[in-house]
Amino acid sequence: MFGPTRYLDWARKFYGQVRFDLATSGIPGVPAADLGLQDAHDLDDTSGWPRLRDAVARYNDVPAGEAIAALGTTHALWLAYASLTSPGDDVLVEAPGYEPLTRIAEGVGARVVCFERPSGDRFALDPDRIARAMTPRTRVVAVSNLHNPSGVRADADSLRAAASVAESRGAVLLVDEVYAPFDALVDDGGVFRGSARRLAPNVVAVSSLTKCYGLGSHRIGWLLGPVDVVARAENAITASCGMLPLVHAHLALHAFARVARLAERARALVSGKRARVARWVEAEGLAWSAPTEGLFGLVTMPGAGDLTAAIERAAREREVLVAAGSFFGVPGGFRLAWSAPDDALDEGLGRLAEALRVARG
Repeated sequence: MFGPTRYLDWARKFYGQVRFDLATSGIPGVPAADLGLQDAHDLDDTSGWPRLRDAVARYNDVPAGEAIAALGTTHALWLAYASLTSPGDDVLVEAPGYEPLTRIAEGVGARVVCFERPSGDRFALDPDRIARAMTPRTRVVAVSNLHNPSGVRADADSLRAAASVAESRGAVLLVDEVYAPFDALVDDGGVFRGSARRLAPNVVAVSSLTKCYGLGSHRIGWLLGPVDVVARAENAITASCGMLPLVHAHLALHAFARVARLAERARALVSGKRARVARWVEAEGLAWSAPTEGLFGLVTMPGAGDLTAAIERAAREREVLVAAGSFFGVPGGFRLAWSAPDDALDEGLGRLAEALRVARG
C-alpha cells in the first residue's frame, strides 16, 4: 500500500554517520531535560488531550475546533490525505518537491499529478500553473512553504490565489508549513501568526515543532483545517491507532509552554549562517535558490549530471553530507542546510568544495 520513500530511506543510511552534516534541515535537538520533564508529575492526567488541542490552536492563532494533534508533520500529512481523498482521486503536487507529499498520497490510493515550480521563476507558486495542471478529479493541491527543497517562501497573496484556484474546482489547498515560522518564529506570547490556515476557508495546514525548534524526535505535530476535515482526521486517528499516547500530549504541553524560549535558541543557532553559505556558493561559482529565510537552500551545478554518486562518495570519503537533489527531482543539485554548529559548518563547506571539484573533473 505504501511504497518506499526513497529520500528518507537514503537519508537514514547516513544520518548520524558523518561528522559534517549539512543535510539535516532542522534545528539541532533540544535535550529532554530542557522541556522540564524532570519535574513532570502529571503524565496520567487525561486532560492532557484536550489541553494539547487548545495549545496547538493557541500557537497557530486558530479556533480549537480547527486543530488536531498528530505525531509529527508526516503523520499529519497522512491524516490530511486520508481525510480529503478517496481512492482514484487526483492530488496535484509541486515539482521539485518533498517526496512524502507524493508517496503518502499514492499510499492512500490517489493518483499524483505534478505542476512545476521552476527555478527560472525562483520556484514561485504560480496559480496559473496550478490551474493548467488540475483535472476533473483533483481534490487536493499540495505545496510546501517554505518550499522544500529551495527554501523559497510563497507569500500570503500567492497562497490565497492558489487556494482560490483550488476552490474554483472543488479542491483543497494543503500546505506543509513545517518551515513557515522561520525567521520570525513566534511572538513574545509564543504565537505563530503566519499559518496558511488563516488565509482561506479551503486551506488545510500541517506542521510540527520538529524543524524550527529542535524537537524532531518528539513528534509534536498537528493538522489545521475546517471543522468537518478535523472530524474526519479524528476518525482516521481512531482507525489507525485508537488515540495518541497521553504521555505525548503532556510532553507536547511542556514544549508549547517553552516555545518562546525555544524560538530564541533557534534564532541564535542560525544567526549569520545563511550569509556565510551565500558567500561560499558565490566563491565556488555555483547557482542556488538564494532563500531569504529558513535554514536550507537548493544548490545546483548546471551540466553536472546526477550528483547522487558524488554526494555519497563525499559522505564516505570526506565525512560531509548534503541532501541529494535527485530525491527532489533535481539530480544536478543538492539541498544544503546550515543548522550545524559554526565550526562544523565551515569545515563541512570546505570539504564539500573539495568533493565538488573532484565531481567536476
